[in-house]
Amino acid sequence: MFQTGPPGLPEGGGVRISRAERRVFGESSELATDPSLRPYLTDMVGAYGLALRDPVFEAAAGHSYGEMAEPLIEAMVDADTPVDLLVLAHGIHDVRLGRSTATYLSSRCPGNPLAFAVCDQGVAAPFSALRAVHAYAVTGGCRRALLLVAEQSALHYEPAGPARVPDRHAAVAFLLEPAAGAAPLDVRQRAVDPGRVREVLAAELAELLPGGGPGATVILGSDLADVADLANLAGLTGLPAIAAADEVVVAPAGQPCTGVWWELAARLPVGDEHGRQVVVAEYDPVLGYLCTTTSPGAGAVPGPAPVGARGAA
Repeated sequence: MFQTGPPGLPEGGGVRISRAERRVFGESSELATDPSLRPYLTDMVGAYGLALRDPVFEAAAGHSYGEMAEPLIEAMVDADTPVDLLVLAHGIHDVRLGRSTATYLSSRCPGNPLAFAVCDQGVAAPFSALRAVHAYAVTGGCRRALLLVAEQSALHYEPAGPARVPDRHAAVAFLLEPAAGAAPLDVRQRAVDPGRVREVLAAELAELLPGGGPGATVILGSDLADVADLANLAGLTGLPAIAAADEVVVAPAGQPCTGVWWELAARLPVGDEHGRQVVVAEYDPVLGYLCTTTSPGAGAVPGPAPVGARGAA
C-alpha cells in the first residue's frame, strides 16, 4: 500500500483562507443512473447485513462529487495560480463509486496537485482536512492548497447506525495560501463527553476571542444549537471575553457536512473588510469530537495558538 505524508521539516508559518466559493446542485447526476451502482453497493454493504433502499435507486437520486467539484475548481484555480495540494472532505458516499475522486480532480486542477480525500469522520472530516493542509504548508513545500467540502443527498442503503442524510447537494471550496505574517488558521479537535460540550466550548471560545477589537462571528453546527446563547456560556464559565462575539449563526441541520462551511464562505469577505474574526465550531455526537477553527480577519495579529489535535476533555 502506498502511503504519503508531509516531509519532516521544521514547523513554521501556517495558512489562511484567501477565497471561497459555494454552490448548490439542484439536479441529480447522470451517474446516479449508472446500472453498476446497484451491484457495486450490494457487494459493499451486503457483507454487513445492510439492505439497499430501492426507492432511492428508482428515483435515480444522488450526485457525483467529481461533477460538483469541477465548476468550483474552474472558478477558483487557473494556470497562473496553480495549487500544490487538493483535499476533498465528505461524509456521505459518492455516487461515482470505484473511482478515486480526489485523484480524478487532481487531473482537472491546474498544477496537478497531490490529492486525497478525508471521509468516515462525520462532521469532523473538514477540520481534519484543514489540519492535513496545515501539516503540508508548514514544510514550505505547499504554496497553495484547495479544500473541497461536499455532500450529496442520497443514501442508497440502510445505515448500520445513526446517519444524517443532507437535504440538498452542496459543495464549498476554500483556497488556502501561506499566512505570510498574518494570523493563520487555528484548527482544534478534541474528544469531549456530551455532558461537557457547553463547558469546553465556552472555554475554547473565550480563548479564541480576545476582548475588545472589532468583534467576531461565531458559526455553530446544528448539534451546538443549544449552546448558541453566548450569554449563558459566559455565565457558565465566568469568562466575559466571549462577549467579543457579536454575531452567532447556527448552521441548518439539513446540511451536516457543508452547513458551517457554507456560512463561513458567506462571511469571509466581511471578516476581511472589517478585520472581524470568524470562529467555526462543530460537534459530532457519534464520534464525540468537538472541532473549532478560527479565520482571523485582515489585520489580525498572529497568535501563539497551535494548529492540531487537543487531548480528550
